[in-house]
Amino acid sequence: MDADVLTTRVADGIAVITLGSTRRIYFDEEMGDALTTALDGFAGDASVRVVVVTGGAPGYFIRHYSIAALIRLAESLRASGREWPENATYNGGSWTRRSRCARACQNL
Repeated sequence: MDADVLTTRVADGIAVITLGSTRRIYFDEEMGDALTTALDGFAGDASVRVVVVTGGAPGYFIRHYSIAALIRLAESLRASGREWPENATYNGGSWTRRSRCARACQNL
């Protein structure tokens, strides 16, 4: 595994998954696949009691999702001809409600 994508280590029953590095602190398909593989591996390991997921750059967990990956996803969705429901998260659905709630809570 490319250390700029994801690294893992286990000590005393604690698995640590580090996403990215100081050179690469964005999430994309490659990192998602690597994270899924790592989590699946730890799920089957009876010696691992805890899994901690952290970012590989000081002060950051993940800065953003790869724009190129988002464009590929959007193009494949557009090509599929799929129709999206009116209550989808981009159109006033749960994401919008959670965002409003989070902003309101910040003002408390």
